[in-house]
Amino acid sequence: MVRNKKNKYAMHPRNILRVPPDYTKLAIKYRDFRQVCELELTGKVSVNFRNEKTLRELSKMLLKEYFELDVDFAPGSLVPTLALRLNYILWLEDMLLPLNLETVRGIDVGCGSSCIYSLLGAKKNGWNMLALESKEENIDYARENVRRNNLEGLIEVYAQPDKSNIFKSYFEMEKLKKEFHFCLCNPPFFDSNSSNPFGGNTRNPQRRPAPNNVRTGSAEELTCEGGEVHFVQRIIEESQLNKQRVLIFTSMLGVKASVPKILDYLKERQITNVTTTEFHQGHTTRWAVAWSHQPTPLSPGTQCN
Repeated sequence: MVRNKKNKYAMHPRNILRVPPDYTKLAIKYRDFRQVCELELTGKVSVNFRNEKTLRELSKMLLKEYFELDVDFAPGSLVPTLALRLNYILWLEDMLLPLNLETVRGIDVGCGSSCIYSLLGAKKNGWNMLALESKEENIDYARENVRRNNLEGLIEVYAQPDKSNIFKSYFEMEKLKKEFHFCLCNPPFFDSNSSNPFGGNTRNPQRRPAPNNVRTGSAEELTCEGGEVHFVQRIIEESQLNKQRVLIFTSMLGVKASVPKILDYLKERQITNVTTTEFHQGHTTRWAVAWSHQPTPLSPGTQCN
């Protein structure tokens, strides 16, 4: 497909951040955000995306401004960038649209301390979300974020006792045997077995592209054995054991070179109902893959480019 150069870095057409925020107006409105901004000689406010404190206040402010969500993050934990998370949620909306569902149930694999995907899904769309998390501090913050925003009726934060599995612990203890329409995941990108998982030339095609934003997150959130490819392969393996429990399995990928590896693994497992997309946020690109064990072909949704 030949991509229109003008739209090369465009976000999803329904992404509210497709039009850049007016940081000057927002700095006037939000004191905590104003305190981390930089004032240029022209009187215009600028944002230093390479400062972690600034990035935290920016994310908190945008969630409040656009979705009336009051969110906090555990110290040292991953700070989510809103534009990317919205692109993911909007892609899921597009895939679910042909199903004409009255009630949507989704699983957030590794919700982190922000619980942002579940919060957005519940607040924006009224989705029922199961948020899985294994790190104790993240669980405490995620539950508090859900409580603070009065979304306990739509979001369950489940403390995973066993990090070696994705769905097993919850599905084995669940009494109602609910079926879910999708799962989403932002897996740990880096390989913990590497001698220097965060170092080296990040522009190497085998590695994650160099980000414009400062890297945030604990080692547990950013690394795992085998990196994102191994993590998503685990989801694929467990998806075959839970074919009737989840309709559409999805995951984000941070490295373009990971996409063909995941597609090859799906093929090896004889999973053919597959679709992919790209998420564009300015000059940052991420990728996503979706697969289903059901016969109805997946709708590719709107390409986020």
